[in-house]
Amino acid sequence: MNPLSFVYHTFFYQPLFNGLILLYLALPYQDLGLAIVVFVILVRLILLPISVHGVRTQKRLAELQPHIKELQEKHKEDKEALSRGLMELYKTHKVNPFSGCAPLILQGFFLFALYRIFFNGFGQDSLSALYSFIQQPGFINPVSFGFLDVSQSNKILAILAGVSQYVQALVMPQPPAGASRGGPDFQKILSSQMKYFFPFLIATISWSLPAALPLYWTVLNVFGIVQQIVLDKTQTDANSNKHKQTRTD
Repeated sequence: MNPLSFVYHTFFYQPLFNGLILLYLALPYQDLGLAIVVFVILVRLILLPISVHGVRTQKRLAELQPHIKELQEKHKEDKEALSRGLMELYKTHKVNPFSGCAPLILQGFFLFALYRIFFNGFGQDSLSALYSFIQQPGFINPVSFGFLDVSQSNKILAILAGVSQYVQALVMPQPPAGASRGGPDFQKILSSQMKYFFPFLIATISWSLPAALPLYWTVLNVFGIVQQIVLDKTQTDANSNKHKQTRTD
């Protein structure tokens, strides 16, 4: 096993596999679908500080787009000056443009690991990845909630995964209107394309995959939607209180 495979197996695949089996054994009725839902919520809660920081960074970067466009126009012939200007802008506003990528990268690793888990199944060969302190479950029933076989593809869940991805794109911070000055706003064009293309891609990929994957993705998106709504409300309330305090002063 090469070093990269060892890191992936040791720090992603094996912990996720063991976590799912542990939840499956601990939850009532030993329901695999319920274990997936609870597992996604636990993972999102663990990653919540990173996710919140990433979302806030994206929002602040969206607000900085007019200034970024000005710098791009001012230094369009001098890439070095543009880089210095951008770094100074980020430093002044205390924004790290790369910090928003961490949640996406981690979620990508989690999603790929879960894909491998359900692709490999839960036979005796797969159960050999269990830690010694976790009980061997024997047979794992893939039928969840009394009707859903998460080991088989499910068209309804595939559609729900795409729809929930689209709704999440709607509630995420958007580039401000008028960020471009006189030319096409490529960021808004790209954002609009991704808003429609990525949900379609998720639904298409999920169409033939085990239902466990679109179930995971749907719950992940629903959590993200609720998280963004709460963050927006918190930010709105904070701005409202700040405005009231300013008027009082």
